[in-house]
Order: sequence, then structure tokens, then C-alpha cells
Amino acid sequence: MASVQHPQSATTVFLDQPPSCLEFCPETPDHFIVGTYLLSENKTEDGEIEQSKTGSLQLWKLDPVSKELSQVQRIAVPYAVFDLHFHPRHKSLFAIATSVGSVALFQVSINPTGDASASPSITQLWTKQVHEDPSIPALFLAWTPQNWFPQTAADGFAVTFSDSRTAVFGTEGDIRQEESVTEWGTYEAKQMIEVWFVALSTRPGTPDSETPNPSAIPFMFTGNDFGSLHTRRFDNSTELHDPDEHISPMLLEHDDRARHHTAGVTSILPLDVPLVDDAPVLLTGSYDESLRVYHATRRGEVLAEESLDGGVWRLQLLDTTKITGLDGPPNVSEYRFLVLASCMHAGTRLVRVTCKHEDEVPNWGIEVLAKFTEHESMNYASGVWEGGQETTRSSEVLCVSSSFYDRRLCVWIVDP
Repeated sequence: MASVQHPQSATTVFLDQPPSCLEFCPETPDHFIVGTYLLSENKTEDGEIEQSKTGSLQLWKLDPVSKELSQVQRIAVPYAVFDLHFHPRHKSLFAIATSVGSVALFQVSINPTGDASASPSITQLWTKQVHEDPSIPALFLAWTPQNWFPQTAADGFAVTFSDSRTAVFGTEGDIRQEESVTEWGTYEAKQMIEVWFVALSTRPGTPDSETPNPSAIPFMFTGNDFGSLHTRRFDNSTELHDPDEHISPMLLEHDDRARHHTAGVTSILPLDVPLVDDAPVLLTGSYDESLRVYHATRRGEVLAEESLDGGVWRLQLLDTTKITGLDGPPNVSEYRFLVLASCMHAGTRLVRVTCKHEDEVPNWGIEVLAKFTEHESMNYASGVWEGGQETTRSSEVLCVSSSFYDRRLCVWIVDP
């Protein structure tokens, strides 16, 4: 096992507001969006303290050669930005979850003026109130994967809230048209608690020409502040007969009742491995500072666990490697997942998760490859430049990470 790397920043800049989320633009990979969250307090004439939350969306450019950062655009918004994700298929679109229970959709225009030398720009397409109470913040947003809905043309997202609700919004039209996006499903928890995360995935099913979408088994995973992980599995093999129904019937639903996470579940990453005993395998992050390989059975099972020294707030999958055995495909003898973890007060970690099949028994392992520790407050958001290998060595990972209270953006490189 190689020693853990401790990279140093190549560039550090400071923002005007605390950064809460960050993601690189798929269609213009030298650019990334930062969402911010500013909490302000004002004393009223009666001596009471009033709080207000505002924020911004900031478009930044990373020079992958010099590693310099430059701000391209800043849009002030009348709410805090809690979460931000680019659409997996319409890659110029991204949506944000806000502190006032709304979701807003934006577009990044690469060449807005027709001038090839012009910088990209952000345009807002719509804002939708996704919770009837604007005092309930939307905490996290996840786009639906291809074929998650039974209607193959459908598109949408799931969003979680601080009052325990998870809602699914969808359209069979154009996601850019706000009027076509409607609520298709709501899932309430039994206790009022923050649902910090929702992950949507599909796993291959059994081919059957009689079913409308045989290849996709849709899953929804949520994690709440009690440390519970909730699994829902839907049945895409059943044809919908009610025109008002858009989500397949739920085939199973179970909650692990916080048996395995000793604090809130704050990140969930479904792994691209076959179902084990008809249940998926996930990576989970928690306030309890542990990264876990988690088998999402009814009671749940931890297959591997590693402390990352800080609350594991976000996980980003960077690379998946499948090594076939001597018999060749489709037999995979080893899986390797390269993951970037934003670890709150501990900074950023680069981690390799492996699964080796020995005598047909999967053996899971977690190895910390690098620790970036220059952040002096909560690391809630990190990202990786994916612009190709023209300006970096093929194995290098070029990272941008942030920290909240000290408003810091850092650029650093690690060679896994």
C-alpha cells in the first residue's frame, strides 16, 4: 500500500460569499459553477434578531496549464443555494435547490453572442416552488437517470426537504418548459427530520419482451439526519393504466432504522456492480466521519468501513475500472472506484474503493490515496477538471475544492 499523499494548493482565491456547492460544466470543462449561501443577521427596533439567507451563482474559469482561477460571471439570488447539479443528458442545463423550497433551472451558453472568443454565460430559464411552504428549504436535488421512469421519454428530478419529505417532479415534454414540469410523487417520512440526500439509480433487470422497459430496475435511496438509510425499489415491468400515474408501483420499501450509521447520512453513491442477493451495493457518507460500502438489504450490512477524519458530506465518482478474470467477459474479477470525498472540517480526500472476487466471495476494501487539508473550515463542495489530458499527465487528477466560512477555493493536483 502506497503512502498517503498530502498535495499542496497551486492556487488559492477567496470568494465574496461562503461556497455551499460546486460543479464543473460538462460542455465547457474549463468552467465550473459555484453556489453560495450567506446568512445575515439584523437587529430589529424591538431588539430581536432577524435572519435572512441570500446567495449567488458564480461562473469561474480554471486554466488547466497555469492553474489560475478567474471569475467570469456572478448572479445574485434572493435565497441561499443549497445544491447544484448538471443534467446528465442535457449537459448545458443545471438546476439548484434553494433555501425557500424552490428549484431553479439554468442554462450555460457556450457562445452566447456568436463571437468565438466570448466567454460562456449563465441564463435562468425558470424557478418552480416545489414545496408549498417557502420556509422549508430544499436540501438536495438529483436528476432521474435514463429509463428511471416507465415512460422512456420522461425526464425529471427528485428533491428532498428539511421536513422529511422527498418529492419527484417530472415531464414528458421539454424540461426547459416550466409549465410542463409537475409533481409526480411525494414520499413522507414518519418523523419531522432533514432528508439530507437522495440518490436515484437503475440496475439491469431480466429481459422480457412483454414488459415496457425490461432492462431497468429503478431505485431511490434517501438518508436522513437520524442516520437512517431508506431504500425504495420500483417495478417498471408493470404497465401503468391510470393516465395520472407516472411513477411505477413501489415493489419494496425499507428503512435500516439507523442500525449502521451513528449520525446523519449525508451522501449516497450507488455502485455499478451487480445486485448481491437481489440488493444493490452503495457507498455512504455520514456525519460520523465514516465512508462505508453498504449492502442495501432490509436490515442493511456494512461490507467495508474507513474513517475519513471528518463528516463525509459529498461523494463524487471519478472513475470505474472493471478487470475481467481469466475466463474473460462478462466475468469481472475486480472492481475499482476512484472517489473524491468532501469531508467537512477535515478537508478533501481522494479514495479508492475495491472489490476483489476471491473464490467467488467479494472482498471489499477502502484506501485513502490523498488528503488535502489546507481548508480552514467546512469543505462542502469539490470538483474535478475533466477536460482531457492535453495539459496534465494522463494519471493526474486536477481538483478544485472549497471551504465555507473562510470562503476559500483551492486548486490542487494529485497522482493516484
